Amino acid sequence: MIDAHVHFGSVPGSGKNWGNFKEYKEIANRLGISRYCVTPIGLPDNFTTHSTPDNYSVLNELKNNKNIIPKYWFNVFDLPKGIDKKFRAIKFHPDIGEISIDDKRVINFVKKINLPVFVHTNESKEFSSLEKVCNLAKQVKVPVIAVHSGSVTRTFFRIDKYNFPKNVYFETSGIQYAIILKKIYGKFGAKRIIFGSDYPFGDPRVSLAMIESLNPGKKEYELMTEKNISKILNL
Repeated sequence: MIDAHVHFGSVPGSGKNWGNFKEYKEIANRLGISRYCVTPIGLPDNFTTHSTPDNYSVLNELKNNKNIIPKYWFNVFDLPKGIDKKFRAIKFHPDIGEISIDDKRVINFVKKINLPVFVHTNESKEFSSLEKVCNLAKQVKVPVIAVHSGSVTRTFFRIDKYNFPKNVYFETSGIQYAIILKKIYGKFGAKRIIFGSDYPFGDPRVSLAMIESLNPGKKEYELMTEKNISKILNL
């Protein structure tokens, strides 16, 4: 299996650090997760100062762990001229500056880098809605992965209103209720769903339980937990 969405680092809070990569690797090993797409952790300071998380901490870890598939976190306030060729995908989080997913700067950078893009989504915020994902996907040629698949309850009621291009995929972490993923599965099938945990905010055991709640067959399970992301990233 491949976990398509993991963060490298810990979450500070209440006088302690929550989660660490050593713990993640132990969980992944027990579950049979052989590879993981890793992006740096977004710390509170990154969101308040509109700064970019430490992408190169992931590449440094890659030197000692070839199971990592590096993912570059880009920030419209600090766009690079290019990125290291070791990165296999890019990630955008609209909460840094409350920038819409379909902002022209986002579209232009995705076109320039020409790698699959993961975008944080939350249907309760207009700038990070699945409608904005659709708008982005219609203007780029790469796969667009909706991290959290809209996340909140209203996703269930709104998803039928959107016209999703075929290059949009739905990631499993941070989904509020199983019924949301069940509706996505019923509407788009296993070929459009990507297993991701969002560790340390989420846990791969939770995301896999969500997938199992769909009662998929063996081939469908393999699509969601490995084959879809392998195809997207040309692994």
